[in-house]
Amino acid sequence: MKETVAVLGAGIMGRGIAQVAATAGHQVVLYDPYPAALEKALAETRAELKKLAERGRLASAEEVLARIQPTQALEDCTPAHLVIEAVPEQLELKQEILSRLGGLNPHGLLASNTSTFSISAIAAKVPNPSRVLGLHFFNPAPRMKLVEVIGGENTDPVHLERASELMRAWGKEPVRVKDAPGFLVNRVARPFYGEAIRLHAEGVPKEFIDWVMRGLGFPMGPFELMDLIGLDTNLAASTSVYQAFYGEPRYRPHYLQHQKVAAGQLGRKSGQGWYRYPPGPPPPPTPSNPTAKAPLPLILGPNPLAQELKARFPHAKSPEEAQFVLDCRVKLKRKNDLPDSLPVVGLVWGHSASSLQAELKDRPVVGFSLVPPVGQGAIAELYTPLSGPNPALPLAQAFFEAQGHPTLLLPDQPGGVGFRILALLINEAISALSEGIAQPDDLDRAMRLGTGYPRGPLEWAERIWLKPVLRALEGLFAELGEDRYRPHPLLRRMVAAGLETFGNLPLHKGDWQTHTHKEAR
Repeated sequence: MKETVAVLGAGIMGRGIAQVAATAGHQVVLYDPYPAALEKALAETRAELKKLAERGRLASAEEVLARIQPTQALEDCTPAHLVIEAVPEQLELKQEILSRLGGLNPHGLLASNTSTFSISAIAAKVPNPSRVLGLHFFNPAPRMKLVEVIGGENTDPVHLERASELMRAWGKEPVRVKDAPGFLVNRVARPFYGEAIRLHAEGVPKEFIDWVMRGLGFPMGPFELMDLIGLDTNLAASTSVYQAFYGEPRYRPHYLQHQKVAAGQLGRKSGQGWYRYPPGPPPPPTPSNPTAKAPLPLILGPNPLAQELKARFPHAKSPEEAQFVLDCRVKLKRKNDLPDSLPVVGLVWGHSASSLQAELKDRPVVGFSLVPPVGQGAIAELYTPLSGPNPALPLAQAFFEAQGHPTLLLPDQPGGVGFRILALLINEAISALSEGIAQPDDLDRAMRLGTGYPRGPLEWAERIWLKPVLRALEGLFAELGEDRYRPHPLLRRMVAAGLETFGNLPLHKGDWQTHTHKEAR
């Protein structure tokens, strides 16, 4: 017979976790002090199970539901071998309820589903804190595969392995994560929202940002995703991570987030957030003239973007054949050795179009941004210098539209939209990696599973090449002057050492922690 599982809290996450455990064959005790919460949880679970049974994904909804025992008495959870706390995100409440149950149940494994608080802090109030760990499920728990398995300062590693094995038996994909603010996914994902809001505050339309990120392969843009999550929930997560890192500038929430929440514009659940519902976000643009004959560019640059454009798009073999230069090099100072007289469409990953114009003097210039791999739905971002449009703009528009990629003309921004957000995701992932939050493969896997990203940020950095990412961040830091664009020292060291993949890092499997402990002994 399988072990008994107790779930504390019958909210969205609690009932979802209870459903997962019951579906896996466990007897489940679902505790909540409020009878209405229990009734609602059982009704919603029954409806969800019936849908699964109707689709042939479940043999019997009633059989699974019969394994869930609701209770208003915490004492009924005493026999449980595993307890998963999923009460509201209040540290004192989590400490109190696990402390009480820990006194009643001296041998069970005690897990918290917190997405906000330190496992070490929760365990500090619990008898025998070595059995306390984090099991961070993602919403909706029955459908999301990822579970972050988090050990506190005193957690016995044997319990972490036991919990990971159990999660695999439940059909989940556990990822071992260090106890740190935001754990892994919530921390690394912060720039997806934060940088998007900053770009919007600087004049980029929110729907343009959503379209560009969808074009990169993300299932939703940051603004439509915030509306789905709830702006209040997203702000709370941003504020929590910012405070937990003692005001680290790169996590600072934006006043526009607070303004929306204060106005009651919380997203889909309130009928209005960044968009009004209905109708919701507008559809993305389509190419205006994909069959037109494209002007031929001379494509410059050694990086993967230049290689891909040369492989896929028609281009000139010599300056004499070209109608313009498509310069895919990242570093601004490299862009002054160009064929005479040709207009320039230059990559803006590390600088603005205005900075490129200053470098090239009176030559017609427009900035562009695309991120490899360039998918079928990719949108070409175009940027004119602040001095205004010039003959390079219609050439860029005609070229990309003819290849089937719609173009967007955006306010001049260093880094563009898609790359700038992605570069900060990569930088944050490298920061988490350097702190031993997770192993490289696990980090990428967690971001794909927990957020639906098309690829992990470290994997994407390898696809783009680490050196262009570093040079772009250096350029953004120089032009924008804000600390959140400062390249992480680990990225600098990897480029200096000639490393091209994160799997080649020495001691990258996390055993640096083991070595440190051995030395301490």
